Amino acid sequence: MKHNKIAFFCVGTGGHVLPVKYLISDLLNKGFQRDLIEVITDKRGAKFLSDLDIKISTINIYRSEIGKIGYFLNIFKQINTYINIKKEMDLDNTKAIFTTGSYIAPFAAAIALIHKKTIFIQEQNIYAGLGNQIASYVNGTVFTSFPDTQKINKKRISYVGPIMSSNLTRNKIIEDKLVIGVMGGSQGSREINNLLFRFLDNYELKNIKFIHIVGPKNIDSTRIYKGYKQIDYVENMNDFYSEIDIQISRSGGGVLEPVILGIPLILVPYRYGTTSNHQQKNAEYLVNKKLAKICESYEDFESEILKLDSLKKDWFKHIKKNELFTSGNDKIINSIISELKNEI
Repeated sequence: MKHNKIAFFCVGTGGHVLPVKYLISDLLNKGFQRDLIEVITDKRGAKFLSDLDIKISTINIYRSEIGKIGYFLNIFKQINTYINIKKEMDLDNTKAIFTTGSYIAPFAAAIALIHKKTIFIQEQNIYAGLGNQIASYVNGTVFTSFPDTQKINKKRISYVGPIMSSNLTRNKIIEDKLVIGVMGGSQGSREINNLLFRFLDNYELKNIKFIHIVGPKNIDSTRIYKGYKQIDYVENMNDFYSEIDIQISRSGGGVLEPVILGIPLILVPYRYGTTSNHQQKNAEYLVNKKLAKICESYEDFESEILKLDSLKKDWFKHIKKNELFTSGNDKIINSIISELKNEI
């Protein structure tokens, strides 16, 4: 069959790659043929996709470290990336391209434009990343996780909500103490780890337990505290979410998972590099909607935990029930299938 495939473009950390994995799982569950799906990724992204029985092409994707100017100054590296992607892709039989942004998005957009393919873009932050800013000017659809996403071509936007695992559930386990889950994304967060260790070095809590996801290779067996459990990585997030009452984390796009599951958040936005601004904007939005609290310093962090340990009920009075966000999976899947429906 001709023009019947979809190619997913995703790179980097779990925040950009796992949404693709979730969509592929949903497509397969709806009867979509496995051989009509392929993924273009890099070495960092490939490790999240190793258990998928589909075509996965791992390519060295050019990444600008200095913003838009980097793309202008390194045109030959971009051309080389473009050529390598073309060699791996089944362009003749590809009808649609889907990208979750980051540094691969401009290449996805270029291929869609030059070869006249339908493009779908997913932007998971309220302040769009550079890759999607560029890609959004190619005719297609931009699915957004947040309402009123900024720094992106507004003509292309379709607000649908975040991409999540369709198997995600929360069956809250009743504990005698408040359980706080601490995590820093798929790779962990040294800053959040150190904030928590500094706090636990100075206080022994009475009414709180911590489940701390430190990230791969970050286990520290010297950290022994009362009511504290340390793990490197969680395979089944349902277990984690079912155990916790509150989550401390970064504020990337994946933070909407616990919001939808009804888990209050204490957010520590990443403050460095290209992701610093969008994490801050995500956090501010959720705070304004009374779905989270934000910590800008250790003193803020210490204050919030001590309030919770003292069982101050007014802490929860400042948190509202989520009525804004729902999973965007079904709307996105329906759009993909509608585009390819003559070939399923």
